[in-house]
Amino acid sequence: MRRDPLEIIERLISILQKEKRPMTINQLAKCSGIHNITVKKYIRIIQIIKQEPDIDVINTNHSIIIRVARKKTKRYKE
Repeated sequence: MRRDPLEIIERLISILQKEKRPMTINQLAKCSGIHNITVKKYIRIIQIIKQEPDIDVINTNHSIIIRVARKKTKRYKE
């Protein structure tokens, strides 16, 4: 049965917050009941998102908007 990706991420983060200790991929897989390859994939996704400070997530009443913030460039007058 295919699981919702958000459910997987929420479950992994919840376990890590509850345990309050570093865990290996295999420990996290055992506690969550999710295959270790899937856990590894989603931990990598979390790492990538965490390292990208230019991503904005905006919650509205009807949707979630995700955008990449524009890099500010210096403009020089001639």
